[in-house]
Amino acid sequence: MRRTTRRDGGFSLLEVVVAMSIMALSLGALYQASGGALRGVVDTEARIRATALATSLLDGQASVPPNGLREEGVSGDMRWRLATSPFQPKGTGEWALHRVEVEVSWDDGRRVLHLASLLPERRSPLNSPVRR
Repeated sequence: MRRTTRRDGGFSLLEVVVAMSIMALSLGALYQASGGALRGVVDTEARIRATALATSLLDGQASVPPNGLREEGVSGDMRWRLATSPFQPKGTGEWALHRVEVEVSWDDGRRVLHLASLLPERRSPLNSPVRR
């Protein structure tokens, strides 16, 4: 005679615990991945806004007065600073140049963006070279 064992159609407690553990680990990994992606999006958006602010500050200056510029301010949650210094190229040119540096900081100063450019010195109409 053969002995047959009849198994109920349900899951054992061990199978349920293992399944719940796998599900918890999977959900934890998914939560961390989505949180990291969200932080990345927020950081990228702030960097784009900082770049746009710094670019607009540089674009707002066509030339620099002979004594230079030093300005600072706040735009939303970002602090900015614009400063110029004379720039001496290797060759002697007709135009005096100034190095213009813009610094934008956000996130309570933990994040900083620097942009720099060269602009000509502003001349009065009397000192402008005459072209013939």
